[in-house]
Amino acid sequence: MKNWTLRWQITLLSALFTGLAVTIFGVVAAYNLYAEQVEIIDGELATESRAILDHWAGVGELRLENTDWLTTNPYDEGVVFGYITGPSSSGPLTHAYPAKLGQVLRSWPPFRKHFTRSFEGRRLRFGAFESHGLTLVLARSLDPAEESVFDLGQAYLIALPLVVLFVAAGSSWIARRALRPITDITRMAESITANRLGERLPAPKTEDEIGRHILVLNGMFDRLQGNFEQATRFSADAAHELRTPLTIMRGQIEDALRSGRCGPEQERLLVDLLEETTGLQKISDNLLLLARFDAGKNELQRETLDLSELVFEVGEDAELLAAPQSIRIISEIAPAVRVDGDRVMLRRVALNLIDNAVKFNGPGGEVRLALKVEGAMAVLVVGNTGPGIPPTRRDALFQRFYRADTGRDRPSGGSGLGLSLCREIVTAHGGGIELLSTDANWTEFRVRLPRLVETA
Repeated sequence: MKNWTLRWQITLLSALFTGLAVTIFGVVAAYNLYAEQVEIIDGELATESRAILDHWAGVGELRLENTDWLTTNPYDEGVVFGYITGPSSSGPLTHAYPAKLGQVLRSWPPFRKHFTRSFEGRRLRFGAFESHGLTLVLARSLDPAEESVFDLGQAYLIALPLVVLFVAAGSSWIARRALRPITDITRMAESITANRLGERLPAPKTEDEIGRHILVLNGMFDRLQGNFEQATRFSADAAHELRTPLTIMRGQIEDALRSGRCGPEQERLLVDLLEETTGLQKISDNLLLLARFDAGKNELQRETLDLSELVFEVGEDAELLAAPQSIRIISEIAPAVRVDGDRVMLRRVALNLIDNAVKFNGPGGEVRLALKVEGAMAVLVVGNTGPGIPPTRRDALFQRFYRADTGRDRPSGGSGLGLSLCREIVTAHGGGIELLSTDANWTEFRVRLPRLVETA
């Protein structure tokens, strides 16, 4: 049941408990009905015995050879069996009708006035009554009592499924109405994303459990919004404050390199510092961009853009990046694919994917750059040879500061912000980015963007 919805769990449990309750009630009712029927039969036996014993007392003579007064048709519903003993039921058996009753009655339970035994395939209720120095034992068939219980059981068996179905339908309806506010809350809570943290659930109309739940969720959203805005401000402020000193440091290093007054050791040191400073500037720029996306303040400079031309230019840049490792760049670009987008941002996405494809490749490898049209979408696919991405790391690829290579040495990768920034840019354009496939020898990323369809 763990995969069942709460509504169906409530429905099933209600039906099960109702069925169990009705069954228990039916068993108790059948038992009580049987006990009442047996009590009625005991009363009838007592009435008949008094009539017979009074008749003997009036006649003053007991003729055992005439048994017409003792029994009727043995297969009649009201049949009476009986036998007569001496002064008490423990005395010798003086007469039994039919004779086989003697064998049954010799096992009479002690201290019992009534008891039940099976006789010739039928269940009989026996009763012993003493008067005028004689003990008269009569018996009646329990068929009427058993038939009453059987009829009641049939009625319950017919009613049980109907009752269970009725309760299941009612429980489902009640559960749906009871859970509807929770469903609405879930749907509204799902719509509150990082870009819409200022939204809140509607104020509750009542102070019940649902109302309390809404208040708790709104309080949690308030705290999340405060923490998120604080983290966003910190990232933006830190990135902004770093830009000026990093720019100054880079300029001074470049001036020192151009001056020609440095020796070989100093020049290598300055080159390393320039690379690190450039990397820090890139991280700072990416952090500032991500902070703006988080705050919803990064407005795209949209224009009608020839994506085919942009990807072709990026492919030429990729050849320069791939040349040192003799990596082949294979381009398959559909012509005249147009989108409404920000040229600088989309160029950053394509360059980042190609940079990763070259960086995580091997000497003499291959990078494929493909742009095609699929319906209303423009699809950019970047694939490369080289080691694939382990399954345990695929879900974290687009997380910030995540790097597929856990080593933090510079040659193995960047800051871990590239793919995260790509996702923000593509999402802002109404598209999506995903890891299409990966194995030990090949990895592909796919970007989907809404394209502009020319009308006649």
